[in-house]
Amino acid sequence: MYMRGGTEVVVSRDVVAVVIPDGTESVVKQGNHALITQVLGGMFTIQTEEGFLMRIDGKDADALGQPIPDERRPITQEDIA
Repeated sequence: MYMRGGTEVVVSRDVVAVVIPDGTESVVKQGNHALITQVLGGMFTIQTEEGFLMRIDGKDADALGQPIPDERRPITQEDIA
């Protein structure tokens, strides 16, 4: 069950997530459907098919079919110069 709004995605690989609000780690399995409800501070908040809210680090954006947010990109020498 999904709320209105957001972007529906299919998870392309197993990805570590943090359950909201209790902060325990969990794994969202490849092939699961999810709804991206928010992108803030380089982190994705998703709602799973089961209705759980989870936070996925922006470095794992590829698992959601999304680009890595600028806040989570590694800094290169070109960025410093």
